[in-house]
Amino acid sequence: MILTDNQTTEIKRAIIFALTKLYNQDISLIERQAHERSSVFRFGLYFSEIIAQTSFGADNELTIDFDYNRNGENIKDMDGFNPKHGIFPDIVLHHRGFNDKNIVVIEFKGHWSGKGRDDEKLKGFTSEIVNDYHYGLGVFVRLTTTITNCEITYYKNGELENV
Repeated sequence: MILTDNQTTEIKRAIIFALTKLYNQDISLIERQAHERSSVFRFGLYFSEIIAQTSFGADNELTIDFDYNRNGENIKDMDGFNPKHGIFPDIVLHHRGFNDKNIVVIEFKGHWSGKGRDDEKLKGFTSEIVNDYHYGLGVFVRLTTTITNCEITYYKNGELENV
C-alpha cells in the first residue's frame, strides 16, 4: 500500500510514542535482556492504544498482529527463506487475510542479538515488485538500554528510506 507523507509521519509518531511508553514502563525487560518477544508484546499493546487514536483507528478492517505468518490463506514466505516454516514479522498493522491495506511491518532486535536477516525481510515486505505484500512502511528497531540510543531504520519501496 502506498502511504501518503502524512500517513507515514503518523505511523512513525505512533511508533515513537509506543517505544517511549515501552522504555518508561518496561525497561526492565530490555535491561535483563529478556526474550525479544516479551518487549515486542508490550510494544504491541502500547502501539495498539496509540493507533486507535490516529486516522488508522477509524478503519475497522485494520488489525495489529504479532508474529503473523499468513498471506491470505497461505504461509507468508519470501524468496531466500525456508518456505516450510514461513516468515514471522514481529508486528504488522494490516487488513488480516488480504494485502490491500498492509500499512506497516516492524521487526525488533535486542542489542544483545544479531541483526539476522531483518534487513532482507523488510526490503521484501515493502517492495512493489518482489512479492504481493506491499507494506507501506517497514521498520527495524534495535532495542538498547536507553531510548536515546535506540536504533530505528525505515524502509519504503524495497529500499532503506532516505531520511
